[in-house]
Amino acid sequence: MTVLMKILGVADSTACFLRHEIITGKIPPGSKLNEVELANRYGVSRPPLREAFRKLEYEKLVNNIPRRGTFVTELSFDDCREVYFTRRTLECAAVDLLAKSGNRDFTKLSESVENLEHFAMPRNSDTTDLADYYGEIAGFHWDLVKDAGNRWLTHCYQSIASTLSRYQLIYLSILSKRSIEDHKIVVECMQEGRFEEAKKQLAEHISRVLNEMLDNI
Repeated sequence: MTVLMKILGVADSTACFLRHEIITGKIPPGSKLNEVELANRYGVSRPPLREAFRKLEYEKLVNNIPRRGTFVTELSFDDCREVYFTRRTLECAAVDLLAKSGNRDFTKLSESVENLEHFAMPRNSDTTDLADYYGEIAGFHWDLVKDAGNRWLTHCYQSIASTLSRYQLIYLSILSKRSIEDHKIVVECMQEGRFEEAKKQLAEHISRVLNEMLDNI
């Protein structure tokens, strides 16, 4: 294994740890990332840490400012609106592609909804519980996009996934249990071939989630 391959392998692992700390809020928005401190915490050298920074900058989780350093990206109304507009566009496009595919087997999505129905929604709980609950919801939407079978659509969705996670994890505790019913309706509509209605319900769900979050920022 070459030195470069070793660095990239360590960088991936380091980026994973750092991504988790940023998404869960352990490292707050606006924080300056201290290379020495993080290198010691993760037990890595500076080159893979800097490569991890570059990976997270691509995901819009951090921002490198010349001669000042690397900072965790701030959260804002405008950013939240923009990323949710993108999310709604991509997921509705996925429904359109599924409609054209002729596929009516949405077993995996149905199972995700069933899992959500048996998952007690955490309120005033710790970050770990919220992360587990969000994982169930995020899995549903990921499956919806991947099932559409378009690699570029999946790539675009992946590029906003980390930012989506930041907003949803922070404000997840304010979301209503209506969210579970929304997911159930979307799947039922697709199973019955009513894709336009499924797309309408999905768009309304995403818009409602956005409005609830913006009201509580």
